[in-house]
Amino acid sequence: MAESHVAGLTGESRSRSWVGAATFLGILLLAAAVRLALPGLTEFKADEGRLLTAALRMSDGEFAFRGISSSVGFPNAPMSVWIYSIPLLIWQHPYAATLFTGLLSVIAVAGIYWLGRRYWGVSAATVAALMLAVSPWAILFSRKIWAQNLLPVFGVGWAISAVLTFVEGRSRYIIFHLLFLAIAVQIHPAAIGLAPATLLFLVVFHRRVDWRFLIIGGLLSMLTAAPFLWYLWGRIGAEGGLPFTTGQTVAEVSFDALRLSFEIAIGRGIHAVAAPDYAGLPGVFAGQLVWLAILLAGVGWCLYLISRRWSNPATQVAFIGLMWFLGPIIAFTWHRTPVYIHYFIISLPALYLLAGVLMGELIDRMQARWPAWLALGLIVALQLAAWVHLMGAISRSPGMGGFGIPLGVKVAVADRARELMVETDAAEVLIVGDGSDPEREDFPAEFRALLHGVPVRYVDLNAEAVFPASPSVALLDTPAADERTSTRNLFEAASAEATAIDVDVNEGIAYTLYVLPPSAAPEMSVTWPSPVLLANFVHLIGYDGPHTESGGALWDVRWRPADNPDPADYHLFNHLLDGAGVRVSQADGAAFAGSQWRQGDVIISRFWLPLSSRPQPPLIMRVGMYRYPSLEGVPLLDEAANPVSDALDISLSK
Repeated sequence: MAESHVAGLTGESRSRSWVGAATFLGILLLAAAVRLALPGLTEFKADEGRLLTAALRMSDGEFAFRGISSSVGFPNAPMSVWIYSIPLLIWQHPYAATLFTGLLSVIAVAGIYWLGRRYWGVSAATVAALMLAVSPWAILFSRKIWAQNLLPVFGVGWAISAVLTFVEGRSRYIIFHLLFLAIAVQIHPAAIGLAPATLLFLVVFHRRVDWRFLIIGGLLSMLTAAPFLWYLWGRIGAEGGLPFTTGQTVAEVSFDALRLSFEIAIGRGIHAVAAPDYAGLPGVFAGQLVWLAILLAGVGWCLYLISRRWSNPATQVAFIGLMWFLGPIIAFTWHRTPVYIHYFIISLPALYLLAGVLMGELIDRMQARWPAWLALGLIVALQLAAWVHLMGAISRSPGMGGFGIPLGVKVAVADRARELMVETDAAEVLIVGDGSDPEREDFPAEFRALLHGVPVRYVDLNAEAVFPASPSVALLDTPAADERTSTRNLFEAASAEATAIDVDVNEGIAYTLYVLPPSAAPEMSVTWPSPVLLANFVHLIGYDGPHTESGGALWDVRWRPADNPDPADYHLFNHLLDGAGVRVSQADGAAFAGSQWRQGDVIISRFWLPLSSRPQPPLIMRVGMYRYPSLEGVPLLDEAANPVSDALDISLSK
């Protein structure tokens, strides 16, 4: 590669070649097909749900000052929320954000082709763009709503603007370079590895830097972060600091970043998203080894060029590509937090560009090029076949691996819930799953987003059942979420109509939608004619059990809240006493969240009482409430509203 192929430097242009144009178009169509087809066959879990919810609120006019919480407790910047709100302004549907992610990924493929063709010709551009187009991890990360998945296109923009600034001397482009860097870092902190690379470019190419534009770019970049910095300042002032948990007490040095950078590039480990017994496409490992050899050779070739041909502009571009690849690796070689494979999405295009430099050089030197293209085509076809094979396995057994139940199934469930609301004139949807906090648990986070705009409340399937005074629709999580305190049987007993949406897997995983008529709570073994009033205006109205099972007993407490002007959280306590007054078992647990109480609700709280042996009668269950986390007791009141006791003693046997 003795000559640069830059049109502006040599006058040679291949953009008008119909072969190059057809190749470019074909690669883009391939990239679009695997990224945009079947948007329902994509992952959608808690982070995706929280990010989609924030973006939907932004599209409704609620400005986002922060993003969703990170895995280390520190809040993310709102940049990903802002970006995802753009397609939702046009179509408020999860597919809009999903397809938008794929579209940005296709643009990244186009950018890599443009950069490769500009400096090394059509062959290098074709290899680099084709490898990125069929890269299994690149495809997977381009098909779901996730902040990190926005990074490739901004990484490509960062690299192109770096080339235009530092190699071609077009000094105004440093403004865009700094903006791309600032946006990428605010999308996900993994992009911080590009910052040292930018500083290195400023030193190496300082003669080509116009400091006026550098200052302008720096000020504009800071402006993009101003809302988030304002939010952080407010948090620090209100709370005296910011949450930050690393999971590690000391920092460590490891080669995980280097290993994961190559694993994400060759598609290693992606089979784990399917069912545990999925072994992948036969022969794919051999293809990955060839892929790895090409990538390593590409890195080595670029190092050789840098050491021998530095004055060539194409070599300087290769240097930028190499720093693009190495920056995140260096940033995470010394780390305090765990290192994950998705941290290296940002540098994935760089490695394919370096491979394209080598392969393009070799192909262009050959008299007969078709054997090389045939060999490369076979490897590309193997990677593509591995992806199709993986997606086939997931579609046949959804919910059986790390991929989870696909978005399309969840959208269908949410759409059916909306239809039932209209058909039955229901007032709300109860999202009943494993957990009731959408900021902590998956199921409520997912369906809060998918039911955006619908009145919803969140119910913990393994702690309570809620029956409103008005008609409602209850959406229950799959049976895989059931624990021994599951209240699924209570909804089954109360339902006047049931509609089940099944996911065809071996375990019979299915969501269930129940239409609940007003005050649909099932009968219990004991219902008091005169409810017991507590100081927080809760009425205890009955109980069921205890029903003895192996190792313990199930115990249900039935109660009714009133209007709750102070939406505090409460816990219920249940103390089982034997005939001697000795406590033989105890179960405390969170009551249905006070912020969700509605007048007329009937709530059944379910508890598991561990028992090592059969207690001696007569038995008494002592039941009461206390505020949480203050542990302040809630007394029982008499008819004159005077406190009479801190708990209700229920005689279970004589």
